[in-house]
Amino acid sequence: MAQIDHNNWMEQPRLLNERCRGLPLIWTPDVKWFNNDWLGPTPHVHDDATEIGFMAQGSLEIQIGGSKRIYKKGDFVIMPPNKYHNYWFAGDETACFFVVVGPNHKHNRLRHKDFTPDNYEGDAPHANIYETDQLPSNEHFKAERIVLQPGESTSEQKLTVQDRVFYIVSGAAQVRSNKLSGELVANEYIHIPATTPHQISNTGSEPVMILSLIVTDPFSARAVLEHTE
Repeated sequence: MAQIDHNNWMEQPRLLNERCRGLPLIWTPDVKWFNNDWLGPTPHVHDDATEIGFMAQGSLEIQIGGSKRIYKKGDFVIMPPNKYHNYWFAGDETACFFVVVGPNHKHNRLRHKDFTPDNYEGDAPHANIYETDQLPSNEHFKAERIVLQPGESTSEQKLTVQDRVFYIVSGAAQVRSNKLSGELVANEYIHIPATTPHQISNTGSEPVMILSLIVTDPFSARAVLEHTE
């Protein structure tokens, strides 16, 4: 499989909206931290928010809570709320790491000091998307592997209080979001806001594998539920 053109990959639009934020990070072998992370080396915690990571290429050693392991291509990992995480380059290939954080607490996006003992406890649920269709999820993210055969489509969906992110792992797919439609190829992604009708189809001749993330802001979800009771 061809290497990712990481310069083009990281130029994709960053996700920045009410329920989540995210970006495609790169780490080349010649630097000491992610090349395009404006914060620089900043081990941190997300209070009451989850971060997911998908290793599209290369490998990283990541500490999350009380666990520390090397994640390789295809690994999908949940970094639970309130758990410390830090990163180290591993191997000799440029690492391409797609991350999304939700909810997007605008005034408390991360905490990089005053860590407490519980921040260093617990494990990080993870799975490799090439090896299983059972991906970990939690209260903020429902992760799913979708494989569409040539000519196959998902049903049209519209999520009331949840956003969605589609990341194309392999192949090419036609994505329709409301009245807009276009093709996404491997290692491209799209954010679909809540209430937007959407559908994804395989119009090519090869199977397409998709990482689907349904992103829930529990506060807005609870408010809608209470309003309808």
